[in-house]
Amino acid sequence: MPATLLKAFFDETFVIPNPVQPDPSDPSRLIPYVGPPLTVGGELNKLATNLGQGRNWAGIHWRSDAASSLPHAEQVAFALLRDEKATFAESFDGFELSRFDGTRVHI
Repeated sequence: MPATLLKAFFDETFVIPNPVQPDPSDPSRLIPYVGPPLTVGGELNKLATNLGQGRNWAGIHWRSDAASSLPHAEQVAFALLRDEKATFAESFDGFELSRFDGTRVHI
């Protein structure tokens, strides 16, 4: 749910400038990242997935728990955003964000 809320409040299409990664030959150093552009939304999706997978590896959850938790938490976040939007006194066009499957949503 936190990843979905963050994508609603921030520009998830923003490309992260000058990303770095650990140097494979010396992990204490950082080197420039080479690869496809990294976006805020993509990194939030990876973070949410990694948290669920970490629970799987720790033996806390089944793999199916993590897989089903992302869309379920997304629906909870959408309900929260709908409630939040209804409380705004000023004019507001709504929230635009992407689901974990990549489809765009307007709330």
